[in-house]
Amino acid sequence: MLTRTDGSLHLNPPITALLRGVTWLEVIVLFIAGGGLLVNMALIVGIWPWPLRPFNLRFLGAIYSAALVSAIWQAVIGRWAPSRAVTWMIFVFTAVVTVLSFVHIGSFDFKRVEVWVWFVLYVGVCVNAGVHLAWPRGLRRVVGTPPSAGWRLALLAQAAVCGAIGLAHLLMPAWAGARWPWPIDVFHAQLYSVAFLTPAVAALCLRRATTGMDWWAQGTTQLAWGLLPIVGLVLADAGAKRVDWTSAAALLWLAIYAGLACVGAAMLLEARRSPGAPMHRSR
Repeated sequence: MLTRTDGSLHLNPPITALLRGVTWLEVIVLFIAGGGLLVNMALIVGIWPWPLRPFNLRFLGAIYSAALVSAIWQAVIGRWAPSRAVTWMIFVFTAVVTVLSFVHIGSFDFKRVEVWVWFVLYVGVCVNAGVHLAWPRGLRRVVGTPPSAGWRLALLAQAAVCGAIGLAHLLMPAWAGARWPWPIDVFHAQLYSVAFLTPAVAALCLRRATTGMDWWAQGTTQLAWGLLPIVGLVLADAGAKRVDWTSAAALLWLAIYAGLACVGAAMLLEARRSPGAPMHRSR
């Protein structure tokens, strides 16, 4: 199969049936977990593997709902563009959460079935993504063309800023957690590193090569990644009234996620200027 991008033909092979099938499973799980937490559905909150307070459950719901967007693109399109970047995002997200789950294993009650489901899902999805990242015919292939110099600089800046914030949460969780609009413990501070490391790795993937479909997929994902946490914070604080919206911590937090949303919107504008959906034809 060939993909025409900017007048050139590039191989854009389909992803494996295994990767696509696991991604559809992720779509189902993310839809239930993300939506359930974001709207504070009692059933979903009740079966979560560890107790969640209102601000944490809304934030996790927002991140899972945003991750759902990228999973849908991968499951529906089923080709390495845009799946190469999405698979890297899935791998980083699940690898970090899996490792942290073992590091903080005392936070889990293994008498609960939900805890076993959590570990099986995360380990399985992480291994599946990791195997496909080494798949010889797919993610190593360059599909599309490099973005403009301006975009390469912007993507590098996003990777650097988000990567630094994510590493700070991993390595200095107490310091990083103290700078959130609501109190978070060490476990959640480290866990929330994925909210920054994931868009960092996505930006690095886009710097290599892009198609119109990559811009559409990453643009919609990042727009949700930036806006939904803000929505979640507003919803959580509507009843609690605990956030000082004029504090430096809250303003910086809002600026970071608003910035991610703005870059996502710019990606969608770039997608409109790029070829729309890739055109396929048999060879």
